[in-house]
Amino acid sequence: MTMRRRNFLLASTALALAPLLRAQTVKPLTTAGPPRIYMVTWRGETAVEKGFRDYWKTHRADVEFIVRDAGQNRARLVEFSAEIVREKPDLVYAWGTPPAVSLAGTFDNPHAIIGKTIPLVFAAVTDPIGAKIVASLVSPGRNLTGVTHVAPLEAQLKAMRAYGGIKGVAVMYNKLESNSLGIVDEWRRIGSRDNIVVTADSFTLNAEGKPTPDMLEEKLARLKTAGADWLYLPPDSYVSTQGDAIARIATDLGLKTFASVETLLNVKGPVLMGLVSKFYQVGQFAAYKAEQKLSGVANVPVETLKRFSLIVRMDTAKALGALPPLGLVEYAEFQT
Repeated sequence: MTMRRRNFLLASTALALAPLLRAQTVKPLTTAGPPRIYMVTWRGETAVEKGFRDYWKTHRADVEFIVRDAGQNRARLVEFSAEIVREKPDLVYAWGTPPAVSLAGTFDNPHAIIGKTIPLVFAAVTDPIGAKIVASLVSPGRNLTGVTHVAPLEAQLKAMRAYGGIKGVAVMYNKLESNSLGIVDEWRRIGSRDNIVVTADSFTLNAEGKPTPDMLEEKLARLKTAGADWLYLPPDSYVSTQGDAIARIATDLGLKTFASVETLLNVKGPVLMGLVSKFYQVGQFAAYKAEQKLSGVANVPVETLKRFSLIVRMDTAKALGALPPLGLVEYAEFQT
């Protein structure tokens, strides 16, 4: 590995994934029998859950999983919370910010049982501190822990600059997602600091208060006219459901698209690039942390993966007439 590649990767990382390489348990589990893990997903099964379960298959084949999907319906999370209290599983797994907050509460308004007597491990939560799940990543302070999955925004900005510069960034987001609101604020702070034009628009809400793709083309065109040359796709569940349409419209407008999470790079639409965590590895790391909690470890820090993957889709680069610079070849993965 060249020094240049190594420096880029280090600038794009947080804490280590090294514990997964050791394939060992800190100490025996404290459960009376095979552990029962209640798994809550937000929008169906992802590679995170596959990684989570595969970890347990490798280490302890006798784990029982109780799987529930909210289907992006917050009312179902209330039902799951009541079921958890009745069933008393050994541990709760939550994918994403809405399930984690709904099930465990916030650090200043915690659930009486989940995240207290029943440990909780979350995965794919963008900003656990901003969502008030924990007050500290190093010392969560409650009977919970988890894995974040989004690279620091400064590292993502560095990747965009490495592709050939950046004059303006547009963000299309769902204003009902706390993750996206925080990211828009952070982009505006960076824009003010670095003299980057930052514009943002949210999806139209229907009569029921839910986001819709209405006027999406018009909204993206206005963002382009306001000075954007990049369209940033935040870690937003609704953005993921509209990823194909957003990417197609953006490419037609000549906007380069940047994905913050792996799922947005995997849509059929022409997303250009992203600096992402591999979801399967996020699930593996979350399972390791669950194993620690079930082994009686009181304080398990909230962490992210050590290494993020910089991925460029060459079919989109060709469609935009914006091939990546040669220097990017040293540290990017290229897909066709």
